[in-house]
Amino acid sequence: MNPLTHTERAQYFAAVHNLGHGEEIRDEAFMLAVQVMAETPAPWGETEPFAAERYLAARGATPTAASENAISFEICMRALQALATGNIAMTFDELTRWIETNVDGAQ
Repeated sequence: MNPLTHTERAQYFAAVHNLGHGEEIRDEAFMLAVQVMAETPAPWGETEPFAAERYLAARGATPTAASENAISFEICMRALQALATGNIAMTFDELTRWIETNVDGAQ
């Protein structure tokens, strides 16, 4: 049996999201978004390849921690932002503005 395509999986999650499996469906939708982002280079990957590393270091991460966590951080934040807005951030600055407003500034 062929695995479902990303589109088929997204359509499935959209169809069943109200069936009472809230956290499970939410988590699977997030993991799908993470998988898609991991397979899709960031639009700024060529021009700002160390943007996430610099961002984490500026927020207090040690150089080692920033280096070790930059890729995972960037992929997860790109996925969250895409799910929350329905759009993909085209610049790292756009992503950080979203984080500042919706993650850091969330009540």
